[in-house]
Amino acid sequence: MSILTSMLHFTPGQGDDVSRDGDPHPAAPGVGDPRADPLGFAAAFEQWAAAGPAALRAAARPIAEYADRVTATSALMRVLFDEGWSRYGWPVELGGLGGAIQHRAALWDVLARAGLPTMALYEHLEILAPTLAALGEPAFVAEVLPRFLRGDETWSQGFSEPEAGSDLASLRTRAVPAEGGYVVTGRKIWTSWARYATWCLVLARTGTPAERHRGLTAFAVDLRSPGVEVRVIEQANGTDELAEVTFDDVHVPAGRIVGAPGGGWAVAMHILSSERGTLAWFKHCFFQRRLQEHLEQVGPGAAAFDGELGAAVLDLAAVRATSFDGLLAHAAGATLGPRAAFVKLLLCASERSVGDWMLAADPDLAIGIQDDEVAVARQDYLFSRIVTVYGGSQQMQLDTIAKQILRLP
Repeated sequence: MSILTSMLHFTPGQGDDVSRDGDPHPAAPGVGDPRADPLGFAAAFEQWAAAGPAALRAAARPIAEYADRVTATSALMRVLFDEGWSRYGWPVELGGLGGAIQHRAALWDVLARAGLPTMALYEHLEILAPTLAALGEPAFVAEVLPRFLRGDETWSQGFSEPEAGSDLASLRTRAVPAEGGYVVTGRKIWTSWARYATWCLVLARTGTPAERHRGLTAFAVDLRSPGVEVRVIEQANGTDELAEVTFDDVHVPAGRIVGAPGGGWAVAMHILSSERGTLAWFKHCFFQRRLQEHLEQVGPGAAAFDGELGAAVLDLAAVRATSFDGLLAHAAGATLGPRAAFVKLLLCASERSVGDWMLAADPDLAIGIQDDEVAVARQDYLFSRIVTVYGGSQQMQLDTIAKQILRLP
């Protein structure tokens, strides 16, 4: 059994398994279904993955072109949804099959150990979807979440702007009331996976600039709407995960507000608790797979770099311990709040240390022939160099710890 086993016995948090009469989605499994229990789910899914289904084999192979990687991963998501696996851990009333975050953690843990190299753009299932489920309009979320889980539609996150990166409360994108909703105008930058996304959770100003974080509202914006333009940004590692998104008088229906009008800051904090907290558990599964796989490839020659390997192993152990705490908090219906900054710092350190060891132990990573396997390893290494900057810089996390936890002046 996986490293996840010890935490699967914890009971779901309040609201994790919800149903109601008239729900259009199939009901949650009965008491006799072993998958209803997270431990039974993990064992059953382990068997499924061990059988080597074609969609998993296709997504697990090295794929250098990011668009092809998205296609393969999305095909796997369709299979996981259609066979019910990815619906566990989500409320029945929103299209899931009930359960808790432990189900979701087990799913991705097993997939990582079965060879899947990354969650890719489906990281947003553990960044945005929990907030949509908690704060979104239920009818809207019940419509879009199953399509997200199935890979038919995906989401991006519209926070950062050219003039408002680290200081999110100063963002300038505006949402003005209009007939039937709002009109959104502005620009977002560094928007992950916007090229591939159908929706964007956009933070926009509905109050005055002087109100700062109190004047923000979160909207679910359909990127197929007139007035939306997505311009791809190619990263230094050659992938096109990022984009600049322009909203030019884009109409958004009133029912697409996430949270309350003027409550965008609370929505953002809920998202960041997942992005900087619980997501670390999911990502560290893939870092462990990357470390183990590379160790098997380089063999005895890696012994000369035991120091780098030891640092990577210890950093991953630290992430496992702290992100485990985040999973338990989520399962209990809570969020990590500022404590997520610790997890974010440790996750960044682990990703960098895994990359440091891989580069030290395998010179081909820098100068080898550029086949798909080497290309993907290089992409991963180069991406690990920026992790202390994106999604909230290292300096911001340290500032959060100093002011909100240590209460330093």
